[in-house]
Amino acid sequence: MASLNKQHKRAKRAKAKAKQIRMVGRKPLAQDDDLGHLAEPIPEYTLAMFSKMRDAEAIGRQDMLLTLLSELAGIISDHPELLDMDNAENEAMAATHLAADMLIDYRMWADGMDRDTAQAWLTEPQFISDFGDALDVYRQSLEASAPQAE
Repeated sequence: MASLNKQHKRAKRAKAKAKQIRMVGRKPLAQDDDLGHLAEPIPEYTLAMFSKMRDAEAIGRQDMLLTLLSELAGIISDHPELLDMDNAENEAMAATHLAADMLIDYRMWADGMDRDTAQAWLTEPQFISDFGDALDVYRQSLEASAPQAE
């Protein structure tokens, strides 16, 4: 029983932390200035990742996506509580959900898009294809570096 309770508490904390990360950096809604007090500062590691992504995006979308994947791996390693395991079947799915949330937040941060527009960008067929390609390249780079680590 204690183990289940502890798992529930951890999941609840992780979900709250993930929500906090998703919510930071968003501009308050124009029609309701009263929500401005809810905005929290963007964590330094997220700002650093977004800055690197913007620099990489100047080169190309695949570079931006590869930057996201490599930076996010480090962030997850340092902050595993960001993974929302309640809404995912496994860690890989939770990481994918976090990546999608970060991409939406990035687009909102970089271009000032609203959430709906950022989500629409994320679901464009060309973007989905580019993300799949970047994920393949990232996995290949991990596999190539794995034998060197041994």
